[in-house]
Amino acid sequence: MNKLDFGIFLPNTSGALIFGASYPPESLPSFKVNREVTRMAEDASFDYVLSQVKWRGFGGRSQHWDNSLEAFTLLSALAATSSKIQLYASVAIRTIHPVVIAKMATTIDDISQGRFGVNIVSGWNKIEYDQMGLWDEDAYYNYRYTYAEEYMQVLRELWQNGVASFDGRFFQLKDCLSLPKPPRPLPIVCAGQSDEGVAFTAKYADYAFVGAMQDDIGALTRQRAKVDQAAAANGRSVGSYVLMTVIAEETDAAALAKRDKFAENADQDAINNWMGFQKKDPNKAGREHDKRTAVHRAFLGVHLIAGSYQTVAAHMDALADGGLRGVCLAFPDYIADLPRFIDKVLPHCKSYRPTL
Repeated sequence: MNKLDFGIFLPNTSGALIFGASYPPESLPSFKVNREVTRMAEDASFDYVLSQVKWRGFGGRSQHWDNSLEAFTLLSALAATSSKIQLYASVAIRTIHPVVIAKMATTIDDISQGRFGVNIVSGWNKIEYDQMGLWDEDAYYNYRYTYAEEYMQVLRELWQNGVASFDGRFFQLKDCLSLPKPPRPLPIVCAGQSDEGVAFTAKYADYAFVGAMQDDIGALTRQRAKVDQAAAANGRSVGSYVLMTVIAEETDAAALAKRDKFAENADQDAINNWMGFQKKDPNKAGREHDKRTAVHRAFLGVHLIAGSYQTVAAHMDALADGGLRGVCLAFPDYIADLPRFIDKVLPHCKSYRPTL
């Protein structure tokens, strides 16, 4: 059986991946919690942790994602308090110039002694950027990956050469220095799943997030194959990761009851805001989130596994059998749920092979 990379979607935003009206899900983010989660993951020989970037959430009484810790700042601290695990910070490319990110990433890579990478977020939620005057036109929806391509070209040149001159549509650099250079190409993650997003990922990323909650193993395997084909056409290899929420209990019935309780008590105002914002993006209109089930909406449309420890382990192994490279796991209550996942689920996972 293939080895699966195990990673953690860090709780650096309020609410994690659940529109819960009360705690849990994970609520106000703190460095203390994120440090403890990273320590537990590293001690269990997980492969990586990844911090989300969010400048405004979806409101409601839960203030879902309205509270957040800045991704690069947080990962800089985690780099200094960990020793083995790979670290990824997300950047919303509308908010920070690529020259600044090039220097920030190189600095954290040095702090971590070669364990840092960047998750490129092109940005779709207008309200996040419009509040800062960074959304000049809705046409950005249709050229965001052209913007992202220039962003990556600048990063690559600075990281490779330490200096760049660039005359693009969005960025102009004149003999721009960024020293020291990182001693290796920094790994890149991307979550774009549209045709344009996959094409961008195939050219620039090392890892791609695939899938949504309604996707079964077969659908995820087909999405992985689509990424593989696009990457191969560029002479590259890109590993596919699945972002997912895990609810693991002693029995399937107990896990499903917990899942349904979250759905029944979800923050409907935040859900309505989320769906309304999605509809503003013409590339997301076909998803018709308002027609999805209550469970689908409560869990942000993200892949979900709820079951016994053995059921969850079997699901992980099935992902590995489908050629998925890894998983990025979120939990309702990280401090309580992650240790149980490590102690109760991982021993049943044939795809779990510690390398750290």
